[in-house]
Amino acid sequence: MPATIASRDERVFKEIRRLCYAGLDAGTLLHEAMRHLKNSVPSVGYAAATLDPVSGLPTSAFMGNMGHTPEEARFFLENIYFEDPVSEYGWMARNRLPALSLSEATDGHLERALRHREFNAPIKGLGYEMRAVFMAGGLWGGACLVREQGDPDFSRREIDLVRRLSPHLGAGLRAATLRQQAAGEPKNTEAGVLILDEKWRVVQRTPAAERLLHELDGLEPPGAERWREDEGLPTAVWSASMSLRTALRDEREHDTSAAPCVYAFSNSGRWLTLQASLTEASVSRPAETVVIIAPAVPHEVFRLRKSAYSLSFREEQITDLVVAGRSTREISRALYISEYTVQDHLKHVFGKVGVKSRRELVKRLFLDNLPG
Repeated sequence: MPATIASRDERVFKEIRRLCYAGLDAGTLLHEAMRHLKNSVPSVGYAAATLDPVSGLPTSAFMGNMGHTPEEARFFLENIYFEDPVSEYGWMARNRLPALSLSEATDGHLERALRHREFNAPIKGLGYEMRAVFMAGGLWGGACLVREQGDPDFSRREIDLVRRLSPHLGAGLRAATLRQQAAGEPKNTEAGVLILDEKWRVVQRTPAAERLLHELDGLEPPGAERWREDEGLPTAVWSASMSLRTALRDEREHDTSAAPCVYAFSNSGRWLTLQASLTEASVSRPAETVVIIAPAVPHEVFRLRKSAYSLSFREEQITDLVVAGRSTREISRALYISEYTVQDHLKHVFGKVGVKSRRELVKRLFLDNLPG
């Protein structure tokens, strides 16, 4: 590799790494990182997202020069995203693949990917693609870089650069979540109900749902009519609705147990849960999608916070027992490890969470989530 290319890549890497630890919010970090990355990894556009660390589903999306119309975005979510298993973000995370080109994922046959043959190529005129996942103890975000048809494929050098950046971007997105969470103020704990018709239009919504929609996206102030339009719905609502549709296509007809609950971190500094269900159709009214949006309950937030701090399996075991009020001796006996080892693990937990005592640990991970 020529020295000029190597030095340029190193400058890009260092600048993006710096941004990851610069205290930026998630959206700004992703936009700035993609802007700088383009200097070493050219692309015609990108789609980036923050992801729910539990289900792996997108909770917010950021586009760069993709030019999707509302109709195209809706088509992609309804017909492509949940149906295409090729280099799916969760699969990449489970297989420890921080970055992967579509050529690698399909053995050079891009048409094997549903998104390429049904959307990227025929609708958008796009060719080669690279996907990346941003992991730091969990899956916090992902991105897709695309090139126009006729442009060269992503090279090994470009893929390796993105792979190097993956843990730093994961750490940056995780830190953004923790900072926002720490700055969050107690909010109304009322759940909201959103009803979508067969064309995914909002036909009914409670006042609480309107407030929570604003928390999810912050696009319009409460009371705005934008929530009546499908293109105004936050990404997390689409994730919950589409995951329900995917579950209903399973061989177990009308069994929605496989539909995950989506956890989304809101712009007010708290976790929200979204769960979709389907009403029974009648002669006068077709089936409708009901989305329940609610603040995450304490034990859910406790689990999410543990994930955010990247505790090891053993550290999570010890933390659970500390929250349960177990003494060092009791933890030692329960886990068949020495009391010294328990204390050593606790020191590491304190350091990761940023506390100095068991009491502070319990308050940070659990009691802070209780409604006041």
